[in-house]
Amino acid sequence: MVFHAVEKFRLVFPCRGKFRPTFSTLWKSGFHAVETRRVAAWMVVALAVCPAAHAAMAAPELTIGQGWGWVREFFPPSGELDIETIVWTNPPAQIDLDTLQVWSVRRPWPIRQWRWLEPTAPPPAVNQPLVWRPSGEAPPLPARDRLEIQLDRPLSHRMGHSLTYRLPGLDWHAFYHVIVRGIGAESIQSVQVDISAYLRIRNETATAFSNARLSLVGIDRFRLPPSKPFGRLALNPDSPLSDLWLSLRDPAPLLPRHYPLQAAADIPAQGQSEIRFARLERRPATIIHVSDSDEIPAPTVRGGLPLRRVLLVPNTAAIGLGFPLPPGEADLHLGAIRGAPVQSGHVDHTPFPGTLRIQMGPADTVRATRQAGEEIPLPEGGWQVDHSVTLINRLESTVHVRVVERPTTHREWSLVRSSLPGAVRAGSLEFELTLPPKSSRTLSYRLRLVARSH
Repeated sequence: MVFHAVEKFRLVFPCRGKFRPTFSTLWKSGFHAVETRRVAAWMVVALAVCPAAHAAMAAPELTIGQGWGWVREFFPPSGELDIETIVWTNPPAQIDLDTLQVWSVRRPWPIRQWRWLEPTAPPPAVNQPLVWRPSGEAPPLPARDRLEIQLDRPLSHRMGHSLTYRLPGLDWHAFYHVIVRGIGAESIQSVQVDISAYLRIRNETATAFSNARLSLVGIDRFRLPPSKPFGRLALNPDSPLSDLWLSLRDPAPLLPRHYPLQAAADIPAQGQSEIRFARLERRPATIIHVSDSDEIPAPTVRGGLPLRRVLLVPNTAAIGLGFPLPPGEADLHLGAIRGAPVQSGHVDHTPFPGTLRIQMGPADTVRATRQAGEEIPLPEGGWQVDHSVTLINRLESTVHVRVVERPTTHREWSLVRSSLPGAVRAGSLEFELTLPPKSSRTLSYRLRLVARSH
């Protein structure tokens, strides 16, 4: 049995019309109970055929990676019990046939072999001008528009089938428009945000996709580590006459992440399309100020340096999100989207459940100064050093501050004590505190240092 899979769901079925009889309408028309049972039996047969119409209209599933796409197309059932050969009409020209799979309802079906079917030769032209071709120039090859797929064993086609394959030439890029309301010159009031998230899809293939259900796969290319990290030159504690070249550990590789978007898109061939996959209006958000030791050196200039302001939006279904958000560029506006953005930045990968973090630039009204003491030798071996961070809030409202300290030393360190409870992360210390309006506070901590074991 040979089944012909036509191009892009163009089969026509009798139940695609608007006539859908119900028992109530049949009863009002004057049918008796016996006639109603006969019509009910007819409706069972009609409903058995109607799923084929819905399958014919099923939208393709398209997973877009960075430079490729994975496509799944659905084809309607033919009603045959044993299908041994499938003829696919007009497959994509750039298809990677090594990845082609035939799926039944829930599992892939083994393929014995596939081959291109050559188009039938057109009849010879009559009274047409002679076309001369230089020697050595071959005529163009005929287009291959039919692919025959022979299955390893018969496939029941009562529920239809689907084809999955890899298609190179697809890419995606996400960007966000963010509007923040509630930030004044003297205070931070109740902050609200409007967020519009867009996805730009580039399709370099000759295949168009209509109403495709989208999902994304990829890494944050903005966060790619350097090919080879720098080392660190330090003195050898055992022999002052030699140096140590401490090679830093290679950073962990970025793993691709999956983003199942709740959106559909029409993607033209050889072009770009843009869709909006998320939108928030007047949703509450919070703001924190981050004091990072990589940005605020010790000792700090007089008057301190401004902290970095970060907007936090919970990624929950209650506010209109509820799915992982892909990384991308972001434009930040204050109060309205009119005019140029206040600043442009980057949105990192946001898991679900998680928190969307948007960088808002430096905040001049919340500042910090850092001081680092000298390394003091200890009788039992090792050294100790004291650090302090002074935070200043010049606003009329309370602010939340996160202090991130990354000790700049080639020795191994451990936290001895601190004036506030802190968390030890990988290579850093983190403290969180709340500053009242028009106030300042000093955070101090002590580290113990020992020589590196390698």
